[in-house]
Amino acid sequence: MLLHTLCLLALALAAMASPSAGAATLYGTGYARVGVPDMAQAVTFFQDVLDCRPIDANVTRKSASSVLLSCDTGSIVELFDNRGVPAASAKPDQPLRFVADDLRHGGDWLRREGVTVNGSPHRLTSGPLAGRMVLDFLAPWGMPLQLLDSHADSAADGVLATVAD
Repeated sequence: MLLHTLCLLALALAAMASPSAGAATLYGTGYARVGVPDMAQAVTFFQDVLDCRPIDANVTRKSASSVLLSCDTGSIVELFDNRGVPAASAKPDQPLRFVADDLRHGGDWLRREGVTVNGSPHRLTSGPLAGRMVLDFLAPWGMPLQLLDSHADSAADGVLATVAD
């Protein structure tokens, strides 16, 4: 019985330590802190759409003021309750960017999940990411997000790397 319990514990720890293979990967950083007006809605969105997983499975969505999510190897998103924060100060300077395996299919997935997708993949023409393909979409609470490839010369329907530069 003790051996069985130890094996189950080891499997549970391994599952918690290794994120889902299909999860979105944050671009350019391993950590992002995101203010959200509705914690349950945000956790559901990050889990169901971006395939991120809560690091602490004991946290309840409705009562938590902060939730840590693993969004692929080395990518951690912290969601925090920002109700009561003035809207002007809650808007990010730039979209939160994720790298996907396939930009075109990623856009199709988002649309099937009911996510607002703004147009089709397009190539950025200026700034440090000039030349890269990107797809703009919105979180349910209106936060701008992007799916981004990691190669400046990739086609809109090509395969994308999942490592951040």
